[in-house]
Amino acid sequence: MRRIIGRPALLGAGLAVVLISCGGDAAPATTIPAPAGTADPAATTLPSEGVVAESTTSTSTTMTPPPSGPPLAVDGDNNETVVAFQALLNCTGFGDLTVDGAFGPATLAAIEAAQTSLGRVVDGAPDDDTMAELSRSCSEIRQIEGEGLVTVVGNAAPEDPETFRIALLSGSSLAAIITQGTGLTVTVRGADGSDTTPQGPSAWEIGTTQDYLIDVGSPSGPVTFALAVNVTIGVQETGDWILATDGVTYQGTELSLGDDAQTVIDQIFDFLGHGVRGSYEEFDTDWYSITDPQDLGLRGIRIEGFAFLFFGPDPVHPDRPETFERHRYTGPSDDADGTPRPDDYATTSEGITVGDTLIDMQAAYEDQLAFGSNSSEYFYRLTDSGGELCFYFGSDEPTDLSPITEIASECRTG
Repeated sequence: MRRIIGRPALLGAGLAVVLISCGGDAAPATTIPAPAGTADPAATTLPSEGVVAESTTSTSTTMTPPPSGPPLAVDGDNNETVVAFQALLNCTGFGDLTVDGAFGPATLAAIEAAQTSLGRVVDGAPDDDTMAELSRSCSEIRQIEGEGLVTVVGNAAPEDPETFRIALLSGSSLAAIITQGTGLTVTVRGADGSDTTPQGPSAWEIGTTQDYLIDVGSPSGPVTFALAVNVTIGVQETGDWILATDGVTYQGTELSLGDDAQTVIDQIFDFLGHGVRGSYEEFDTDWYSITDPQDLGLRGIRIEGFAFLFFGPDPVHPDRPETFERHRYTGPSDDADGTPRPDDYATTSEGITVGDTLIDMQAAYEDQLAFGSNSSEYFYRLTDSGGELCFYFGSDEPTDLSPITEIASECRTG
């Protein structure tokens, strides 16, 4: 259970007042016997100059706990242990430090302030007990950044695990191994509350892009530990259907924009399986306008999460052949037999599909994307020599974990 470290406060009446000056210890007080015949037989304390005296009826001795072991960090260090102390000092209000692992004057001053408040030896060299006290009083979750190997230091206690947050992409692998400290446990769970199953000793495969929480627990007592976290970014798997800027491919067979419409439709039915002809929907976009010959309509079919659109003859172009013009994909559905298609049934060549997140997409394409929007939705545009792909995110401006709602071969800009 986290508790809050009490800040230094003025002691109440009837107790001695202790002042600490920036320049060193206060001048000692002088004690003289009480005058004869006074009502209070206790000794009288004369204050040092500038300090108001208070009388007491009793005296007590406060013992400062000695260090619990060698210091974990000293002035001049630059390491993960200092990073942990800096984060804890900021969390508990003893500092406003740059968390960079460099133990300098500001970190030293914050350590000494914490030691003073905790009633420990003020030597600027924190020990295990100082780490434990600060950890128990901090409820913030530390963020682990980046990929590859990162080492973090913390302190776990019974009923108070140390928790770290890390953002992971689907298809990644995570290893989390205790390299210092004994009797500890490590668990990984999704920030959405979902459980994860280890794939081996201290290893997890990441199925969903989101934030994950790494909990380090101690069943016996407070333990300062070091945890090595290694993240490997996986390669997104591609599906049977590949969505491209110049058309679609099914298991190696290309259906290119501009191909004969009936040939494309026949192949689509063959690819999707027997019986699918009875489950598709034809539609007309009604974009054709007799008053604007450039505003030409598209006909198409909707089937299993796809929309395939075709140009064809109209009153202005009665002899124009019908050709494959655009494609759209909004997610997997059931096949002709009612069996659900897998989530990665249709993807881009980089393995991105509907339901993947903005950071999945950005990790796959990096700086190849351009952000855009129309009057009702937000999207990212990918262009190459074949044309464009548009990744839609709905009516709310996307954040890192926003899912892709549609992938299409053209952006709607109106």
